[in-house]
Amino acid sequence: MNEGTQDQNVPKSLDTATTDPVIYGYCSWHHGYGAYLRVINVQEQGSGPGGVQLACPSCREAHGLVPFADRP
Repeated sequence: MNEGTQDQNVPKSLDTATTDPVIYGYCSWHHGYGAYLRVINVQEQGSGPGGVQLACPSCREAHGLVPFADRP
């Protein structure tokens, strides 16, 4: 298909490749796997591996957690 004729403003849906990425992983608060995780806390160490704590949407709401990227 000619790229000039493609609609560049296609709405996001599950049927298109333009959907936002979903982060799956281990929630540090309910100790189980979940989707749409966000980084809550970053643990930095000077001479060893650090770590991160992730939380799912329900745990963020239940515990009043603010994602690391959304903090002032």
